[in-house]
Amino acid sequence: MKIRQWIISGILTAIILIGGSFIYQKFSAQKESTITDNEVKEILRPVVTKSFARSTIKNTIQIDGRLSAFEKIDIAAEATGRLLDVNNKLKEGSYFSEGELLFEIESTDERLSLHAQRSSLLNSITQIMPDLKFDYPLAFDKWKKYLDEFDVERPVRALPKISNQQEKYFVAGKNIYNQYYTIKAQEERLKNFSVYAPFNGVLLSLNVYPGSLVNQGASLGRAMNTSKYELIAPLAMDQLKYAGIGQSVKLYSEELDKNYYGTVSRVSRQIDQSTQSVPLYISVSGSGLRDGMYLKGSLNAGGIKGAIALPREAIVDQNHVYVFLDSVVHKKAIEIVGRDESLVFAKGIEEDDQIITSGVNTLYEGQKVTQQN
Repeated sequence: MKIRQWIISGILTAIILIGGSFIYQKFSAQKESTITDNEVKEILRPVVTKSFARSTIKNTIQIDGRLSAFEKIDIAAEATGRLLDVNNKLKEGSYFSEGELLFEIESTDERLSLHAQRSSLLNSITQIMPDLKFDYPLAFDKWKKYLDEFDVERPVRALPKISNQQEKYFVAGKNIYNQYYTIKAQEERLKNFSVYAPFNGVLLSLNVYPGSLVNQGASLGRAMNTSKYELIAPLAMDQLKYAGIGQSVKLYSEELDKNYYGTVSRVSRQIDQSTQSVPLYISVSGSGLRDGMYLKGSLNAGGIKGAIALPREAIVDQNHVYVFLDSVVHKKAIEIVGRDESLVFAKGIEEDDQIITSGVNTLYEGQKVTQQN
């Protein structure tokens, strides 16, 4: 029985092997060979090239920064008393004009005291008039005119000019000078009870309200000058030589679509360690400006002789370009001497160099390429 099974298995195995061999031979005869004797054609990547001519290029340095008000001041009380309601429209954010009365502190007692001191001076001058008439007749008329125009409710005018030493000693002996300068000092102190706007501006904050009792030195509010601003723009160290005090700067606001003109007022002596730049301060004024507004601008840096203007997209590795020569990409170092928004000004390039101007980020030195027609 086992011999019979072995014979059947052997016959089936032989049939399978013979059938497989036949099928393989048949399909092998039908398959076409992919091997060819034709020459393989190399496909080169096309690149755009351009040659550039040297010229004297107007060099402008691009700057940007935020505006800051030139003057922001804290308004403090210089006297003690109750705050009066002199301007009920004055609120936080209110605009005011130069010379406008902002705050006033109750000063009735000080004003009446000043009137009393003026009255005392008037009395002292009146008492010396008889002596002046007989002893100093030449001085009598000017002192009489001064006395006739004297008003205790108005600031004291300067005393009559002394003609000689005798008159000077006589007037000083009657304590006239002492009273006069005491009154002038009191008049100056009385001015401290009123606070006038030092410029055209806006009130940033208001710390007190009418009826409040304020002490000398107390903060009344904070104000900002709205007629003059400064733009703080960082300038690279290698561009610092082009900036000078008094230099004109053209500025532009994208939000307002408006141009402004400023002047370089200061160049900082300190370097920002994080950016290795130097702050440039530019004075700006004009309608529509706001504290914190962002502006762009350009600073005229003169002309660059013998430079070539390259598109920014042609630059690789910060200071190199790719040159097309004999169908091969060559990497060439250049000297960058200036920039603007779309161009880089460079030296170290020959006028007949074929500079690759597009797709440089996907190229490499030594790569074979072809010029695009």
